[in-house]
Amino acid sequence: MKVRYPLEAFALAMVIFSQNMRDALITGILIILITLLGLVLDEVFFIRLPEWSRYSCIIILSVSLTYSLFQLVLKAVLGYDTDSDATAFHIFLSILMAKYIIQADDDTNYDRFLLESSGAFASLIIISIIREFMTGGSIYGFKIADFTYTSYGFSQVVTGFILAGIGLAILNRIFKYNDINTESIYVILPVALLVQPFTVTGIDPSVSIIIAVAVVIFMVYSVRKHLVFSRLSKEIKNMPAELVSAGMVYMILSML
Repeated sequence: MKVRYPLEAFALAMVIFSQNMRDALITGILIILITLLGLVLDEVFFIRLPEWSRYSCIIILSVSLTYSLFQLVLKAVLGYDTDSDATAFHIFLSILMAKYIIQADDDTNYDRFLLESSGAFASLIIISIIREFMTGGSIYGFKIADFTYTSYGFSQVVTGFILAGIGLAILNRIFKYNDINTESIYVILPVALLVQPFTVTGIDPSVSIIIAVAVVIFMVYSVRKHLVFSRLSKEIKNMPAELVSAGMVYMILSML
């Protein structure tokens, strides 16, 4: 069963771009806008091209639009300073959107696309509110409460993975997705490449990154093999359960 909204792109956004409501709001809007534009252009123009040319055009369009629009909105409009990691995550986000456009049905139901994308957008916003409020008692940068029970841990990718898995499971339940064809590795790998749960001191940093990524992927893959035989409901299986597992793996490895 194919999903009718860019699930993998929203999943990555829920993990990385949900630390505060402002980032989540911008990211969700641009995901829907860029994906919708790509679907329309693919249906009108790119579908007539040879397969290799169509794929290339979609990827180039998605990457260029994502980079340009994020830089325009974040730097020119809001005055943010974006670092190399944020730019890299934007590129990964654009690739996931391109993947969805390439695999989408020829007769896209735009009503359903907008409905389900809006649901994913709402989940992204809710997750961002929870994380921002529990980290510093703020929502959209405005201080709401001042109490001693805030935790910096809610801003870490561990919480992002866990809340993303829960949010996607709820969306699967709402939209009645029982057996969707998605790969959580496309969400977990970019995070592992840029945000390692541990570092190995005394060796070259590049080698440390390779070791950390290999350990994360191995442990997530091992858990995934055991989840195949678990008695989980169909809405939780696959990506939701694997993202929660990735969060637990990060939690364990960050103690090293």
